[in-house]
Amino acid sequence: MKTRSYIFLLFIIGTYFALNAQDRSDIGLNFSSNYTFRTLKTNDTDFQWLIDHRNEDEQAKFGFNVGGTYTYQFDKGLTISTGIQYTRFGNRRRNILFQGPGGIDGTGSFQNSYGYIGVPLTMGYTYHFNDKLELTAAIGATLSVFLDDRGSYSIEWSDGTVDSDKDVNFDNPYDFYRFHPILKSSIGLSYKLSDAFYLKLEPTFQYSLMPIKDAPVHERLYSIGLSTGCHYILGSSKK
Repeated sequence: MKTRSYIFLLFIIGTYFALNAQDRSDIGLNFSSNYTFRTLKTNDTDFQWLIDHRNEDEQAKFGFNVGGTYTYQFDKGLTISTGIQYTRFGNRRRNILFQGPGGIDGTGSFQNSYGYIGVPLTMGYTYHFNDKLELTAAIGATLSVFLDDRGSYSIEWSDGTVDSDKDVNFDNPYDFYRFHPILKSSIGLSYKLSDAFYLKLEPTFQYSLMPIKDAPVHERLYSIGLSTGCHYILGSSKK
């Protein structure tokens, strides 16, 4: 009940800003293709071998962000932004050697990815170069919920055959934490296309504020990407 009350309160506050902000607020859509990977740490030296093994075999892969934002600008360039965001992290392994039936050899690749949906809340600052160009910087967190994990593999055998498969889990069989806060920071440029619209390009960094699950090896996800967003300035049609 408390959670519903907080959500309703945020909705009322957001609606008030939207109706009274005129050109102080905007809504936007954004997309980012991200370089994603993870960090591994442990407090138990007995598991250091596992970290070394994974760091040797696993590599980064591309993930993405997509979502919508609402931004309100206070006096002196301060901003607050929220919205809804879907994020996919992951990693991969390549060139894994296999010994198949009948003595044939194979080379395999594996990919894992993790999907989260969340509400970002960031505080920022906007510096106006002129009427068209602005510099923006922001930091905050995305309060995310774990949705699914996905895995795939492909093995090419020396006889020319290929084995492959994909798996999608929504029921969380590996006991990932459902609630997952993610640090988010960005710095970028905004260019005003017209009185109603502006384009924003933001290099962004995201990092897990907690491990993805309860395990001896603490795995935290991170990503680096370039977010592209198109924003509509509320109240611009009244001018």
